[in-house]
Amino acid sequence: MQLRPSLLCALGGVALLSACSSVDNSGTSVMYGGNPLTYSSSVSSAISGAEPTTAFGKALKAEYIAYAQREADEWYDFFDADFFAKKAGKVVEDENILPEDPANWRFSDEEIAQKRAVRDELIALLDSGKREEKPDTAAVAQARFDCWVEESEEGWQDDLISQCWKDFEAAMAELRAVEPAPMAAPVAAKEARLFTIFFDFDSVAITPVSERVLDAAAEQWASSMGNVAIVGHTDSSGSAAYNLKLSERRAKAALDQLTGRGIKTDMIDSDAVGEGELLIPTPDGVREPRNRRVTISVD
Repeated sequence: MQLRPSLLCALGGVALLSACSSVDNSGTSVMYGGNPLTYSSSVSSAISGAEPTTAFGKALKAEYIAYAQREADEWYDFFDADFFAKKAGKVVEDENILPEDPANWRFSDEEIAQKRAVRDELIALLDSGKREEKPDTAAVAQARFDCWVEESEEGWQDDLISQCWKDFEAAMAELRAVEPAPMAAPVAAKEARLFTIFFDFDSVAITPVSERVLDAAAEQWASSMGNVAIVGHTDSSGSAAYNLKLSERRAKAALDQLTGRGIKTDMIDSDAVGEGELLIPTPDGVREPRNRRVTISVD
């Protein structure tokens, strides 16, 4: 800390206080100023005062109070301790209170320009929604920027200047980071609707009941416009070769019925497996009505 005239007076004791009524606020923000004689009341008011309503405001107030107390307790810099205690109290009135403007501190024009560029990026991030998205990190970034400005102005605590900057940069890196877009929930694949028509023994004729099933399959296709898969089956009665041919004829009968109901031929896949995929497992040579069928799958 650079010893200011009024601090020298204050250190002289109570008898000299009357000579120190004009506090030298050079080097502090012109909006608030800092007074070593009012630090205790300033920090007490900040601690006991009303709490901000936002998460960012609460975090920022806590950061400024902690910094003010450290300035006073560790470095005996009661000018800046009072200044940041007052700024902590101001957070309640303006929860989007801005980081320090280097122009209000004792820097050269070149230093002001350099530090303002850093400040501008910080403010842009805060105003882009980072106060709400990452309130704790945003508060650390602002408080460490102010720490960097204040300690840089004093210019003698190199380790602290470096630490403030490192903490500021770490917080800024987190604020700059682009959160990965949430992965879209996988679209559940629609289950195909399955329709089954049955046939009389050794027949490919479409029964009245099967007509209604085919109507329902065609209606489903009209609403989904999905692909259609037809598979012809037989029971185990008869030879495997004969049953394969019979299942092909049954599949063809179903195909003709569906195309007659408006389903496009190029959207239908037709297959036949004979007695290869029995719905009801039976020994060879058994007549089982439930195995004499065509399945129709509509996506």
